[in-house]
Amino acid sequence: MQATLDVAVVGGGICGLTTAIALEQRGIEPTVYEAASDYRPVGAGILLQANALLVFDRLGIVDRVRAAGKPLEDVRIRSPAGRVLSRFDLNGVERSAFGYGAVAIYRADLQRILLDELDGTVETGTACTAVDAGETPTVRFDDGTRVRPDVVVGADGIHSTVRDAVVPDVELRTLDSVVYRAVAEIELPPAHRALGFEVWGDGTYAGGAPIGDDRFYWFATVAGRQAESAATTRDQLSPLRNRLADYPEPMPSVVNSLEPDDIVVTALEDVPPLERWSHGSVVLAGDAAHGMYPFAGQGAAQAIEDALALAHSLAAREEPSAAIDAYVAERMPRAERVRSESHRLGTIATIRSRIGCRVRNLAFGLCPDAVFRRARRTRIAGTSLPTTPDAGHGTGD
Repeated sequence: MQATLDVAVVGGGICGLTTAIALEQRGIEPTVYEAASDYRPVGAGILLQANALLVFDRLGIVDRVRAAGKPLEDVRIRSPAGRVLSRFDLNGVERSAFGYGAVAIYRADLQRILLDELDGTVETGTACTAVDAGETPTVRFDDGTRVRPDVVVGADGIHSTVRDAVVPDVELRTLDSVVYRAVAEIELPPAHRALGFEVWGDGTYAGGAPIGDDRFYWFATVAGRQAESAATTRDQLSPLRNRLADYPEPMPSVVNSLEPDDIVVTALEDVPPLERWSHGSVVLAGDAAHGMYPFAGQGAAQAIEDALALAHSLAAREEPSAAIDAYVAERMPRAERVRSESHRLGTIATIRSRIGCRVRNLAFGLCPDAVFRRARRTRIAGTSLPTTPDAGHGTGD
């Protein structure tokens, strides 16, 4: 590792902050550049599966993450009529195999933990406008300033500006649906306090998980044309309540507790397979490299895996170019497999044919639970984590 390696991390979200922490613990002092003027409690919930928690264990913050979130014992997929199509016993599968189950957490709480852990500099209000991937890369910001670090990490999300310097003119892929997300303030009955669930309906995929004793992360997809017919979120909430009224609890109770301002509406987009993740000393991580549909619950986890792998590689090698090549060779095949799986699941989950939905649900209901357990183990176990930190104070080894 170069003793004075200068790393600019563009994007101060979960991927960017985790990357900065991992670098810092390995003796590299990065600077994080975040477009937002300040960190506000925005967003909804995140499901952190065992592979994400294993990274946080290496970074010494897993106990804080688990305390701030809600460990889940079980996740169930149901039909709209309430029939259980599949069940994931998280304690029995993930905890026994990997030492951790899944944790549902409010995005802002996770972000706060990461910010508290990071000692280095976070420059807020610095939106990246362009990156020149020359021999010494240059990052330009909207206030006219520029920096020339040794390495630029593009952790600036699915609509990445840094990605244009690596693979220009990438067109995101979209499903003909939008996703609604919210955090409901609601007292859950005991049966649902450690239970995640999904409901696979006709054109509507919905679900959620508790992220605290009185908070529930909720989501639902709706076909795009239906969403576009309503001018405002207020107009959309009443049809959503009607559409989900007959779904199994706690779905109706959660949706009825929401106010229009609680809901965030976004398109369902993913990044197509990229021919490369780096150009010179500019390298992509997280959603900038492999933004994926949420249906496998692995978007954040794959970004968190990227963070540790990239930091480890930069700290372990003298030349940044060799470090970046090694990181890409390790992470690109795995992240692409997960992204591809998420894409397939998204296509299946948002089927809008009533007959197609019945066939899908019947097939899922007949599929042995062992098949789903194997799929989850493979998805989680595919990562390779460094056994010891290169420097600093990572724990859990």
